[in-house]
Amino acid sequence: MTATATRIAPRARTVTLTVLAAVAASALLTSIIALVARLLGAGEDFPPLQPQAYLAFATAGTLIAIGGWVLIVRFVARSARLLRVLVPVLLVLSFVPNIVVAVTGTLPGSSPVAALALVLMHPVVAGAAVFAGRRIAPAR
Repeated sequence: MTATATRIAPRARTVTLTVLAAVAASALLTSIIALVARLLGAGEDFPPLQPQAYLAFATAGTLIAIGGWVLIVRFVARSARLLRVLVPVLLVLSFVPNIVVAVTGTLPGSSPVAALALVLMHPVVAGAAVFAGRRIAPAR
């Protein structure tokens, strides 16, 4: 006789609160990173460190990452194995545009401090999404 694990879907309220908490956490922490970057000399005119930019990207990034997590858990038999590789790879790849901005200075007000702030925001968003994803849809 084989044992099968039954998966209980989380309640809609739990999912909603978890997603809202993840979005709020990523918004709060990216705001703190932006504030510290400005205190350390990142220019006020650097577009990605304007609240409307980083808050939009933090919110969208968190929601997209949670959605991707849930889809992978739902459709991939060994989702934990895939996510252990996919999350760090995508995180490292997300640094590339920020590094390009730091090296080339293509945006007004770009500086190493500003680029570092953007780089630090990515793990914050990924961490919030992974936390939510694990609660909503535990990998198997």
